[in-house]
Order: sequence, then structure tokens, then C-alpha cells
Amino acid sequence: MFNKPNPRQKFFDMEQDVLGFWKKEKIFEKSIETKDENNRYTFVDGPPFVTGMPHYGSLLSSITKDPVTRYWTMRGKRIRRVWGWDCHGLPIEAKVNEKFNLKSRADVEEFGIDNYVRECRKHVEEVTGQWEWYIDAIGRWVDMENAYYTMNPEFNESVIWVFKQMYEKGFIYKGKRVSLFSTDTATPVSEFEVAESNNYQEIEDLSIFVKFRLKDSAKLKLPEKDTFLVAWTTTPWTIPSNFALAVNPKATYVAVEFEGQILIIAKDRLEYVFKGKQDEFPKLGEFKGTDLSGLSYEPIYDFYVDQSNENDYKVYEFNGVTTEDGTGVLHVAPGFGAEDYMLGEKYGLSGFQDIDDEGKLLVGDWKGIYLRDANESIRDNLKEKGNLLRSAMYKHRVPLFRGDNPLIYKAQDSYYVDIQRVKDRMLDLNSTINWVPEHFKEGRMAEVIKSAPDWGISRTRYWATIMPIWVNDEGEELVMGSIEEMSKYNSDIKKKKNKKGKEVWFFGDDEVKLHRDICDKIVLTKDGKEYRRIPDVVDNWLDSGSVPIAEWHYPFENKEIFENNFPADYIAEYVGQIRAWFNVLLRVSTIVFDKVPFKNVIVTGNMAGTDGRKMSKSFKNYPDPKATIENYGGDALRLYFLSSPLLVGEDINFNEKELKLQIQETTLPLWNIYTYLTTYANMHNWKPNEQLAYNNRNVTADSHPWDHIPFDDIENNLDAWILLKLQKTIKEVNENMENYQVPKSIKPIKDLIAETSKWYIRSNRDRFADGDERALEVLYYVLVETLKLIAPFTPFISEHIYREIVFGEMENKEESIHLCDYPVADSAFIDQYSQIEVEMEVLRKIVEFGHNLRVENGQKVRQPLSVMYVHLTNTDLGNLSEWMKELLMSELNLKSVEEKADIPDGENIKTIKDDTLGILVGLNIEITEELKKEGATRELTRNIQSERKNMKLNMNDSISIKFETQSDFVRSLMNMDNSDFTRSVKAKSISEEPVGENSMTAKVADEEVKFVIEKV
Repeated sequence: MFNKPNPRQKFFDMEQDVLGFWKKEKIFEKSIETKDENNRYTFVDGPPFVTGMPHYGSLLSSITKDPVTRYWTMRGKRIRRVWGWDCHGLPIEAKVNEKFNLKSRADVEEFGIDNYVRECRKHVEEVTGQWEWYIDAIGRWVDMENAYYTMNPEFNESVIWVFKQMYEKGFIYKGKRVSLFSTDTATPVSEFEVAESNNYQEIEDLSIFVKFRLKDSAKLKLPEKDTFLVAWTTTPWTIPSNFALAVNPKATYVAVEFEGQILIIAKDRLEYVFKGKQDEFPKLGEFKGTDLSGLSYEPIYDFYVDQSNENDYKVYEFNGVTTEDGTGVLHVAPGFGAEDYMLGEKYGLSGFQDIDDEGKLLVGDWKGIYLRDANESIRDNLKEKGNLLRSAMYKHRVPLFRGDNPLIYKAQDSYYVDIQRVKDRMLDLNSTINWVPEHFKEGRMAEVIKSAPDWGISRTRYWATIMPIWVNDEGEELVMGSIEEMSKYNSDIKKKKNKKGKEVWFFGDDEVKLHRDICDKIVLTKDGKEYRRIPDVVDNWLDSGSVPIAEWHYPFENKEIFENNFPADYIAEYVGQIRAWFNVLLRVSTIVFDKVPFKNVIVTGNMAGTDGRKMSKSFKNYPDPKATIENYGGDALRLYFLSSPLLVGEDINFNEKELKLQIQETTLPLWNIYTYLTTYANMHNWKPNEQLAYNNRNVTADSHPWDHIPFDDIENNLDAWILLKLQKTIKEVNENMENYQVPKSIKPIKDLIAETSKWYIRSNRDRFADGDERALEVLYYVLVETLKLIAPFTPFISEHIYREIVFGEMENKEESIHLCDYPVADSAFIDQYSQIEVEMEVLRKIVEFGHNLRVENGQKVRQPLSVMYVHLTNTDLGNLSEWMKELLMSELNLKSVEEKADIPDGENIKTIKDDTLGILVGLNIEITEELKKEGATRELTRNIQSERKNMKLNMNDSISIKFETQSDFVRSLMNMDNSDFTRSVKAKSISEEPVGENSMTAKVADEEVKFVIEKV
């Protein structure tokens, strides 16, 4: 006997029971250990930040990763799935800064770099998140106990090895380039770190129109008046660092007399600059940009005049100067801005910067004031000096990164990775990767590669992997690629056992960790020269790009395993990682190995809030993830995400109705099939045989190998149809999963569940009621195979039902469905029975027509009708088989189905046709007295059965019926002579007598009847 399913099962509670079973019996571990060491499949997990809290975005990432690894595990692959923690970077520093009230770099230096780094490490070690609860609750299998940490010495050692590989291959160079810079954190920021739109914010900045007085305006043959070039900028704080002006050589400039002065502005910008009043001011001449080139002007401020050179404070030509905004004159501050720096390099300009790393000005009355706070004061000072034409507020989008202030562009001395040199190879390798969706391959990813500047890889921070470069007083560099290599240049670095008994590297009494607190003290000696480490650390994205290498501590350990299993078979993350993690993985792998880092990647879209905005607690635009899981269960959330456009790279808004729909359309129907099967199996004392539940490929002892259906002969066409549907679903799902098409894999399984429930079971009700053994066998087999199919996607419900109907009923079966092999289609069966699918398509279309005609003519399905006429005009369809006619009669409650080329005419014959399929249907809707009585009996039966259900009676329980009515017609139905009625409701007695206030009232053929039933 099967255990009785809970009709009111709360799925989250059931899932918690399954979790307990998995942990107690170590099912995840067994799913790996039982697989062949030489049949590996490699998965790389992108590490979330250690201080982060789980949210729908991170849950989406985990839910996307899990079904693919579960699927390939069931296909026999040995898959190591190790969690990782991203430990370095600004979020940790921010926590330490807050704890110790450190406001600036000077505060950190005073606090002590050693102390600071130790506090960062301590904070990471103390962090306890709630990740494990969420990861368990969504059914993800991943090894968190042995997670890698990007701060561990083994991981960091692989990172510096990667750095040295790039260095020795000539990809690392030291140079000055303009890149994004965060004044909040006093460090450079990579372009791809702020690539996504949510890293940008629209703000309003002060813009100023600045007048620069020409020294040699006489060359322009203008009247002898003070003559100015007018430039426009949204960064007033850079004016003290101005060293040149630039004009477009092809543009036309106009000299305008204004308030006793002459102003030179691009002709196309006059209307904008003078707010439409340009015609009020005399025009004294026109010039091409080339005419202005070479002119000199007076510096507005003299902060750097003594240090300037002969190339400074002149006008230069630059085709990049636009006349679509501003004045057509570019203010050039070579210390800030990519174009400014380029012009500075081209023309030999000075490049002094008037701010420090924290964005505080270094000159004038603004010394010590933050740059944005100094803007208005600088404007006012320019006005006092007579150098301000006007000012205006200007709205624009600016990048932000882990701080309140916008990033700036700043020329910085840094170490760079030469990405230009490797772009073509990256594009070649990228073209070999299976991107899902595919358009990202030649679309966004290719564009990211093509447009990438060189990678600024050094950072002026504290909590990160060290940059492994040591320099001597002569500027010569030593680059270390391992701790052992460091030991060759410093004899105080030795291997000893630590407190845990593990042999590790020590520097004196300190275990070597590749962070500043230890490595800044290590002096290397070569050829009598001392080398000290530069203070820089590496960009944390180098940690991320090294994950596939560093999680194995390659090349210092696991060399053979890594080399045999790299590149990874699969990774997955959201679309933002195209510019970030996917990008740096490809950079590192291309440079170091000349290989792709991964073969297959699924890129998900973004999950927005219910209102389309970014999910935010302040917007209150999403339900709490934990409450959502507790309400609906992990399986439902998985189905919601995995079936959605998210898995084809599209964005969606969170929609709780769609989440509920997963339960209504998939989870509950699957549970109901399980309930239906066990109910009738128990009623008829039916038990499954071993052949119906093959688990693994090595079970071939009998005549039915694991990849063939376990039946020698199929006599019932509905059996053949549902078995064909199953086999075709198995084939389709495998094809889609092999191509990493997750939503396309789930849809046919959902369709199979619906077909089983709505068609196979409903059309075979009499067979199940009679205890037909073959019907029970087929339903059991289809359910077990369906559970295996859906197991990677809904691991909880499939496990629960499997253990109830397979493991709990048979010996020598796998204890978990996730230890079973994934189904493989019976190709021979598909070929043999393919015609039945065509017949079912025709049959279902006829049923659809029949229902439509009933609805149009007000005839309920419970009301029997006499006849349906069918004419198949498409000769390829053949004729209706007897089984098809019988099924049509059952589905549409008909007395007969007749094929006729000429469908009779008549008032009661209603027709409908489909010219595409070649089907013509006529339905006789006339209701005779006999049909009326039969229909009323069915209606009465439905009411009695509904009350039986309310009373929670079992199917075999008998009842007595008492009723009262004023209708003779109803009396003719409510008697023991109506055998169809009494048999259906299991009535032992029927009597007409007063039924009291607790009776039920029903309408039967527009006549009223009151009744009560009692169990006997």
C-alpha cells in the first residue's frame, strides 16, 4: 500500500523534510562520489561578496546554475560544485572605516596599514550571513563547507602567478592613462565596474562659460579691444589646472562685440550661448578654427605658471571639438579627461592636477575643499576677475561607485594590461563559446571586447591581493609569481607547520598572507641590491578573473585535474557580468592559456521590482524573498525563474501572480497525478513491478533495457499515445539541455504533466475505477519518468514523490531520485507509434470543436447529446478509428459519432470546420426526454459527489440519501431503480422525507431539490 498523499500539502514544509533527508544521508556528496573520476564536468561558480545579503538577483543566479549541474550529474558526470566567497575590496574597508571612524587615507595611515589589513581580515572571518538558509531553501546543491575564499594565501598565490604570467608575456606595462577615479575611496575604478545603467545617476551640475583673454588677437585683425575665447565646462574645479584651449579646425567661429569686449564663439553655438539674443550684438568677423590655432592666451590663475612650459596656454586644433554643445571651444586640463590628456601628450603640455586623491583642492583659497563643494566659489572668483560670461545648471548622467560622489576622469600613473594587443584573439575565442542567448556572442560581448581600453590593474588601496612587484632604488623590478620564489630572495621566508599542523610559508613568526600587512615588510635581495614592494594592490577583478585557476591553487596543486578539465564546461550569471566577470575571465584565460575560460554560458536578464524600477526596500516594490520561499516553496520559485524570459537574457518585473501560476499549472497537477495513482492503486491492491522504475544505465539484466519502455505490447491507443508523448518529451528535453536551453526544456515537461492529467487520466477514468492493471502500470511508469525529467528543475517534489512510490515500494532502488540516471528516449518506439500523434491531433481538434459548439448553444458537457457527424476532408488523415470515436463520445458526452461526407442539414445541426487540417464537424444539439433525464442524473450525481467530498468520505464509503422536492421529474431520478445514479454515488438507500435546516439545495433541470446524506 502506498502512503496517502496529503491533500492539503504545504510544499515548503515538504521541502524542509526533503532537505533533512539530503543532509542526513549525504545525498549531494553521494551524487558526486558515485560518479567516475575520469568522467568529469567542470562548473565554475562566481563568488558573491561575503558581506552581501541574498536577494532575488543572487537567488536567480543560483537557481540558474543548479538545474544544469543536476542534469549532467544524472547523465553520469562527476561535477565538483564548490561555493566561493569574494572577500576583498571596498565594502570590507568601508566596514572597518565605520568601526574605527576612519575618514581619509591619512586616518588609515595613522591607524597603521598592518592594523587596518588585520581588521579587514578579522571582519571577513567574523561575518556570518544567511546564505546557507536561502541556498538550501531553493534546493541548490553546492559545497559551502569547503568554500574557497579569495583572501586565502592559496588563492592569492595563484592570482600573483597569473599576474606574473601576464607580466612575463609582456602584457603588463606601467604608464599614465586617464581612467575613472573614485574620490570617495581614493582609488582607480575600471570602466567595466560601472558598465551597467544602475551605476549611473542623473545629477545637476554647475556649468560655466569662461572667458580666456587672447594675448595676440591683433593677428585676427579685429578692433583693438580685449578679445576672449569662450570655453564651456561642467567641471569648474578643473579651471586652475587649465593649460590649453582647443578648437575644431573645420568649424566657423564668430567674433561678437559684447559689453565692450570681443568674444569668439563657434557660429553654431551663438544662439545657445546668448539665449537667442545673438542678433543684438555686432559681429566683427568670421574665422576658421585653423585661423585661431597657435594663438596664446593669458592664464587665468598663476598657480602653475612658474612650472609651465612654452607649449602651455595656447590654442590647438582638435577634430574632436564639437559644436553640438558648449561653445565650440574646449578647455583643456591634461590632468583630467581622456581627450585632455591625449592633447597634452600630443602637444607637450603640462599636466598638473589641482586636487589630491580624496578630491580636495590643493591651490588657492579652495585648498582642502572638496572639488564639487568648490565649484560655486570658483565661479564667483572668475566673475570677480572678469573671466565669467555666465553660468547655468546642467543635467547629465554620471557614474558612481560605492560612494556618494560621482567618479571623475583623472590621469593616473598605474600598471595596465595591454588589452589592445589581445583583442583580436579574444574575439576569435569568444566566437567558439556557446552563448545562451546566442545574440550576446557577436552582440554585447563582442562590443565589450572591441571597445575596451587597456585594463588599469593596480589600485591604491589596502585590502586586496598585493601587486607582486618589488623595485630597487634604481627602478629595476622583480616580479614574484609564488611564495616559494619570494623565499629565494629572502631567507626569512620558510616553511613551517601552523597551529593546525599544516605546513605553510612563514615570514618570521607570521604566516605569509599575500596582503600588505605582511608583504610590505618583506625585502628581497638580488645581486646585492634590495628590492621593496610597491604599495599598490591588484584590481579585485583580477581575483575574479583567476577563479577557475585559483580555486584549485593551480599550478601549485591539482595540476593534472585542472589541466584535464579546463576550460570549464559551464558558467552562468546575469547580463551585467558580460562587461565584468565574463570579460575578465576571457582576458585572463586568453593571455595566460590562449584558451576560452568556459565552453557554455547562460546569461540571465535582470529582475526588476513589481513597478519596473530597481528592487529597493525604499520603493517597497518586491516581497521579502524569505517569506516568498516560505509561502510558495523553493520549487515554485525555481520554476518561475527557469520558465521566464530571464533565462533568455531578458528583463522582467517580479510578478507574484506568475509565481503562483507555477504551482497551479505544474506543481499541483503533478501532485494530483501522484494522488490519483496512489488512490486507485490502493483501492485495487496494485503494486508496481521492478521493470517500471529503472534507475540506472547498468540495469539490463532482463528483456527491457533501461532506455526502452517496459512493455512488450501496447493494445490501448491512449496508452500508446501517452507513452509516445513521454518518449518524445524525453528526447526533446535532452536535446534542449545539451544546448543549455533551460526554458525550452521545462515547457515540454509541463505539457506532459498537463496531457497526463487532463487527457490520459480523464479519458481512462473507467479503466482506473475498474482496476485495469495496464492503465495503472502505464500511469506509474509515466509518472516515475516524469519525476526524473523534472528532477533537475524541481528537486524537492520529485524527490518526495519518488521516495513514496519507488524507493518506499521496491528493493534495490536508488535512495534518491537524484542518484538515478536521466531518462533517454526509446527511439524505436517513437518511430513505431508516430502516426498516433497525428490521430490525437485530429481527435483533440474535434473535441475542441465539440466544446465550442456546446458553449455557443448553451449545452453543458454533463448533458448527453445524441450524435456528432465528422467529415475528414484531408485524405491524408484517413478515417476515424473506433478508439477515436469512443474517446470522442466519452470526452463530449455523446451517444454516437458518425463519419459522413455529407453532414445532414437541420435546425438542430450546428457545424464548424478547419480548412487547414481538413476537418468538418456537425453536432446535433436536440435534447430528447431520455437525454434530458440522463443529463439531469449526471447533474444530480455531481451535487451528491460534491457533498461526499465535503464530508471527506472515501471512495468506497456507502451512503443513505434523504430528500424533499416538489418536482415529479426529480422524484423519477431519486430512487433506487435509477441504477446509474445509485452506483455512481454508492447509495444504499434513498427516501423522500423532510430534511431540515442542514440540508443542501441543488438545481436539477431547473427544478429544486433539498437533500442530506449520511455514511452507512
